[in-house]
Amino acid sequence: MKKILILLSIAVILGSCDNGFEEINVNPTKPTQLDPSTKLTYVQLYTAGSGYASYLFWNVIHLMQNVQQLNETSYGNAFLYQTNNTHWLFEEQFKTTVKNIVDLETQLETSEDPTAAVDLAIARVQKVLIFSRITDVYGDIPYSEAGKGFLEGIRFPKYDKQSDIYADMLATLESAAATLSSGGASSYGSADLLFAGDTAKWEKFANSLMLRLAMRMVKVDNAGAQAWATKAISGGVMTSNDDIAYVQYENNANDGGPNVNPLTKCFTSRSANQNKISKTFMDFMKDRNDPRVSVLCSTTAGETDFALQSGQDINDFTQSSANSKPNVNIFGGALSDGSRIIIYDAPFFYQTYAEVEFMLAEAAERWGLAGGDVEAHYNAGVTAAMQYLSMYGHGVNITQTQIDDYLTANPFVPAEALKMINEQYWVATFGNANETFANWRRSGYPVLIPADLADVYTGGEIPRRLNYPGSEKLNNPDNVEEAISRQGGDLLTTRMWWDAN
Repeated sequence: MKKILILLSIAVILGSCDNGFEEINVNPTKPTQLDPSTKLTYVQLYTAGSGYASYLFWNVIHLMQNVQQLNETSYGNAFLYQTNNTHWLFEEQFKTTVKNIVDLETQLETSEDPTAAVDLAIARVQKVLIFSRITDVYGDIPYSEAGKGFLEGIRFPKYDKQSDIYADMLATLESAAATLSSGGASSYGSADLLFAGDTAKWEKFANSLMLRLAMRMVKVDNAGAQAWATKAISGGVMTSNDDIAYVQYENNANDGGPNVNPLTKCFTSRSANQNKISKTFMDFMKDRNDPRVSVLCSTTAGETDFALQSGQDINDFTQSSANSKPNVNIFGGALSDGSRIIIYDAPFFYQTYAEVEFMLAEAAERWGLAGGDVEAHYNAGVTAAMQYLSMYGHGVNITQTQIDDYLTANPFVPAEALKMINEQYWVATFGNANETFANWRRSGYPVLIPADLADVYTGGEIPRRLNYPGSEKLNNPDNVEEAISRQGGDLLTTRMWWDAN
């Protein structure tokens, strides 16, 4: 992976030598264009985050605390409801993944290679994944003109309406899925870090992403949400944990990113008494005797016994060893005795089969889709959410007996369908705070109580988005100000299109 990143850096440097000496500067032994597989690897590595420092501030401190999975004791009282560090995701993604995925798309659009059409379809699904993660955090963003500074000289891209972005992303997924179903082959092979060029899995991922985007729209366009959910389901979504979209990272302690898992790097970089499991999250699991307590949580000494785990209140920023932290045995981290468990090669999950089953359960509840059996999809979602954790390795294994006992002790209640489905979604997406944060805003579950700091900074509300970067207001002021005016502000509490009510 490192060699790939170095290669791309060299190509960028060489590409800048164009001061009227094109013929002199052309090296006949060097390619004028990188191979598509090299670009795809680069983009996939950077999609989760370019480095742990930026990921810590926007994902762990803001988003995971907003949805109360964590209590980050070092910075929570300083940054949770302020705007000091809301820029990281926007700035890192536009300078890494966005410009490179647009470049890859442009290259493949004009390629005559026999695999170009399928490779392009895969690239476009990856592109939707990237842009959906950004727009779901900020709202209106550069989209149609994004990443075209070098290609078309667009230095100040316009901000597209989120409704328009969603319409194009859904249409893109539909077109890509159709191409992927045609039986053609991809050239990416092992350079594709998600599915190794497996077009059948990419097709399922395209439809599963389509279902995710469709469900986002239920508050603002129920008919459109139903129509797109119907297309996604009929097209074929994930059917097992074998279909999960994830990247397996390298175990390299000296790599700040992107070759290592940014989430585990964050946890490993903190002291033993910083990243703590929120009491809200812990109590939800312990009240239901959830076996995931001993998988997701450990004491600061690294013990995972259920009885030893406790969460830290979101208003308590005391740094002590009293409460649990993300399980150091699968996420890594410092221990209370001063030692450290280094785990950087954990998988990062973009979308799981469990999430898909919960969405199918909700689609069945709302519209009678997916066979209409809400409980069956709910139970399948809970089962998959517990089973996929074994992919972290390190001896993690929740048995079928434990799962069956959990479902028996906590049976599905039809009258509480939407609540139960989305509470389980909240637990199942631990670590992928983009998705947890978005689904909480979309569904309203779980019902969360704002931290005391919200009274001072956000009028007593939990944030609904992150603010635009100051760099955009300085460098692209007209377009960002138009977006701010259109959205009705640039506050943490400003509602974006699909979160209008």
